[in-house]
Formats: sequence, structure tokens, C-alpha cells
Amino acid sequence: MPIVSTEQSYGSITKLLHWLTVVLLVAQFVLGYGMESFAEALFEEDSPGHGSGGDRIRAGDDQLVFAHAWIGGAILVLTVVRLLWRWATPLPEWSERLTDANRLVEAWVEKVLYATLFVIPLSGLGLLYFSGEERELENRDGWFPPYDVVSDDLTLGMHIAGHLAFYLAVVVHVGLSLRRRTLTRML
Repeated sequence: MPIVSTEQSYGSITKLLHWLTVVLLVAQFVLGYGMESFAEALFEEDSPGHGSGGDRIRAGDDQLVFAHAWIGGAILVLTVVRLLWRWATPLPEWSERLTDANRLVEAWVEKVLYATLFVIPLSGLGLLYFSGEERELENRDGWFPPYDVVSDDLTLGMHIAGHLAFYLAVVVHVGLSLRRRTLTRML
């Protein structure tokens, strides 16, 4: 398998960057949507000097937000690397199985996916660092964001809208890949 994409196939670096992004996104969404459940499982025990179980769960949930933010930051960096690699190396020719309309859709889906890979992490980081929302941390005082310059309602709305656009784009991308049997090009 070639390292760089050729006219016939994607290269190993392109495939690695693609699937590493997929793995990080799955981990991110599992953590993000399961954060409260994970906090309950990890921080449910009452222990002397650490407050009630409910306080510990809230503090644990807030601690998991930072892990969520780190993964989001990693996705953001990986997205920049992917774009630089994408611009610096050739892509294979379109699959013969794709119609002109399919190619147009895939071109737009790629743009939406890249845009959401910026919007979702940036809006999440905006919520954490720029919305002024205090976080409770177990065994520590509260954590105050360094800035209070954006509305948490605005950044949360952007975060949710980014998710919706991302899910729609993934459904179209994967659906088209399965329908036209082009998925094997990225394996």
C-alpha cells in the first residue's frame, strides 16, 4: 500500500488520519453523551470530607468536561493536520461507481464535515473557557474560566447545530459509500 494517495487508491497516511479521526469522534461522542452516567458510576460513593454523592457526581461530571475538551482539542489539531495533508498530496480519481450527482454531493459533504470538525470543538472550548460558567471540581475549589466574553446560550446553540450538521453529513457520506460500494477504498 502506498504511503501517499495515488490515482487509484488512498494512501496509508490518508487512511490513518481518516480512521484516527473516526476513533476520536466515537470516543468524544460516547464521553460527551454519557458524561453524566460516567460521573454517576465513577463518583457515586459518599466518602468523608468529599460532600454528598450528588455533589461528587456534579463535580465528577465537571471533571469529565475537561477530558471531553482535551479530546476536542485533539480532534481540532488532527483536523488541521488532515487539511494540510489533503492540500499537500493528491487524491485518487473518483470511483467509477459514483455518478456526477454523487460526486457533487460527496464534495459538499466533505466541506460540511471539515467545517463541523472545527465548529464543534471550537464551540465546546468556547463554552468551557470563554462563557464564564463556573465548574465544580472534586477535592478542589471551583474552577472559573479565564474569560467571560461569549454567551453560553450562543456557544451551546453552535455546538448543538454543529452536531446536527455533522450527523446529517455522516449519514449521507456513509450511506453513499455503502450504496455505491466505495467503502473499501478507505479500508
